[in-house]
Amino acid sequence: MRQFLLGLFLSTLLGAAILFFSPYFIGEIEPWISDSYYYTGALVLAGFIVLIDRHASYESVFIGIMLGQAIYMFTFIPVDSLVGVALVIMAFKSLLSCVGLLLKSALINILYVIKGDA
Repeated sequence: MRQFLLGLFLSTLLGAAILFFSPYFIGEIEPWISDSYYYTGALVLAGFIVLIDRHASYESVFIGIMLGQAIYMFTFIPVDSLVGVALVIMAFKSLLSCVGLLLKSALINILYVIKGDA
Protein backbone atom coordinates (compact mmCIF):
# COMPACT_ATOMS: atom_id res chain seq x y z
CA MET A 1 0.00 0.00 0.00
CA ARG A 2 2.86 2.33 0.83
CA GLN A 3 4.40 1.85 -2.62
CA PHE A 4 1.05 2.52 -4.29
CA LEU A 5 0.66 5.80 -2.39
CA LEU A 6 4.24 6.84 -3.16
CA GLY A 7 3.71 6.16 -6.88
CA LEU A 8 0.38 7.97 -6.74
CA PHE A 9 1.94 11.02 -5.07
CA LEU A 10 4.86 11.23 -7.49
CA SER A 11 2.66 10.77 -10.56
CA THR A 12 0.20 13.38 -9.26
CA LEU A 13 3.04 15.89 -9.00
CA LEU A 14 4.23 15.02 -12.50
CA GLY A 15 0.70 15.31 -13.90
CA ALA A 16 0.34 18.81 -12.45
CA ALA A 17 3.84 19.72 -13.68
CA ILE A 18 2.86 18.80 -17.25
CA LEU A 19 0.14 21.46 -17.24
CA PHE A 20 2.25 23.94 -15.27
CA PHE A 21 5.11 23.90 -17.81
CA SER A 22 2.85 23.83 -20.86
CA PRO A 23 2.64 27.63 -21.34
CA TYR A 24 6.43 27.90 -21.09
CA PHE A 25 7.20 25.21 -23.68
CA ILE A 26 4.38 25.51 -26.21
CA GLY A 27 2.55 28.72 -25.31
CA GLU A 28 -0.76 26.93 -24.70
CA ILE A 29 -2.52 26.65 -21.35
CA GLU A 30 -4.29 23.50 -22.56
CA PRO A 31 -1.60 21.30 -24.14
CA TRP A 32 -4.02 18.67 -25.46
CA ILE A 33 -5.22 21.12 -28.14
CA SER A 34 -1.72 21.98 -29.33
CA ASP A 35 -0.13 20.69 -32.52
CA SER A 36 3.19 20.02 -30.78
CA TYR A 37 4.42 16.77 -29.31
CA TYR A 38 4.99 18.29 -25.87
CA TYR A 39 1.93 16.70 -24.24
CA THR A 40 2.59 13.27 -25.72
CA GLY A 41 6.27 13.35 -24.79
CA ALA A 42 5.59 14.66 -21.30
CA LEU A 43 3.06 11.89 -20.59
CA VAL A 44 5.40 9.16 -21.82
CA LEU A 45 8.29 10.64 -19.82
CA ALA A 46 6.16 10.94 -16.67
CA GLY A 47 5.16 7.27 -16.92
CA PHE A 48 8.80 6.30 -17.40
CA ILE A 49 10.04 8.42 -14.47
CA VAL A 50 7.50 7.12 -11.97
CA LEU A 51 8.11 3.51 -12.88
CA ILE A 52 11.85 3.71 -12.40
CA ASP A 53 10.79 2.57 -8.95
CA ARG A 54 10.08 -1.07 -9.73
CA HIS A 55 7.42 -1.33 -7.03
CA ALA A 56 5.17 1.36 -8.52
CA SER A 57 2.01 0.05 -10.17
CA TYR A 58 0.47 0.91 -13.52
CA GLU A 59 -2.75 1.95 -11.83
CA SER A 60 -1.07 4.42 -9.51
CA VAL A 61 0.70 6.07 -12.45
CA PHE A 62 -2.40 6.53 -14.59
CA ILE A 63 -4.63 7.61 -11.71
CA GLY A 64 -1.98 9.97 -10.34
CA ILE A 65 -1.25 11.65 -13.67
CA MET A 66 -4.97 12.14 -14.32
CA LEU A 67 -5.53 13.37 -10.77
CA GLY A 68 -2.64 15.84 -10.94
CA GLN A 69 -3.87 17.27 -14.23
CA ALA A 70 -7.45 17.55 -12.99
CA ILE A 71 -6.42 19.25 -9.74
CA TYR A 72 -4.20 21.70 -11.61
CA MET A 73 -6.89 22.38 -14.22
CA PHE A 74 -9.63 23.08 -11.68
CA THR A 75 -7.29 25.20 -9.56
CA PHE A 76 -5.41 27.34 -12.07
CA ILE A 77 -7.08 27.14 -15.49
CA PRO A 78 -10.32 29.01 -16.13
CA VAL A 79 -13.01 26.35 -16.45
CA ASP A 80 -15.64 26.76 -19.17
CA SER A 81 -18.51 24.68 -20.48
CA LEU A 82 -16.17 22.25 -22.29
CA VAL A 83 -14.50 20.98 -19.11
CA GLY A 84 -16.05 17.54 -19.59
CA VAL A 85 -14.59 17.25 -23.08
CA ALA A 86 -11.19 18.32 -21.73
CA LEU A 87 -11.32 15.65 -19.02
CA VAL A 88 -12.18 12.93 -21.54
CA ILE A 89 -9.35 14.01 -23.85
CA MET A 90 -6.96 14.12 -20.89
CA ALA A 91 -8.03 10.63 -19.79
CA PHE A 92 -7.44 9.08 -23.21
CA LYS A 93 -4.17 10.89 -23.77
CA SER A 94 -2.99 10.02 -20.27
CA LEU A 95 -3.01 6.40 -21.35
CA LEU A 96 0.21 7.37 -23.14
CA SER A 97 1.89 7.22 -19.75
CA CYS A 98 1.55 3.45 -20.11
CA VAL A 99 3.87 3.66 -23.13
CA GLY A 100 6.49 4.96 -20.71
CA LEU A 101 5.81 1.89 -18.61
CA LEU A 102 6.35 -0.37 -21.60
CA LEU A 103 9.61 1.41 -22.43
CA LYS A 104 10.79 0.90 -18.88
CA SER A 105 9.92 -2.81 -19.00
CA ALA A 106 11.66 -3.24 -22.35
CA LEU A 107 14.76 -1.44 -21.08
CA ILE A 108 14.93 -3.67 -18.00
CA ASN A 109 14.57 -6.80 -20.15
CA ILE A 110 17.35 -5.63 -22.46
CA LEU A 111 19.60 -4.95 -19.48
CA TYR A 112 18.92 -8.44 -18.09
CA VAL A 113 19.83 -9.99 -21.46
CA ILE A 114 23.00 -7.94 -21.70
CA LYS A 115 23.93 -8.79 -18.13
CA GLY A 116 23.25 -12.48 -18.76
CA ASP A 117 20.54 -13.03 -16.14
CA ALA A 118 17.85 -14.05 -18.62
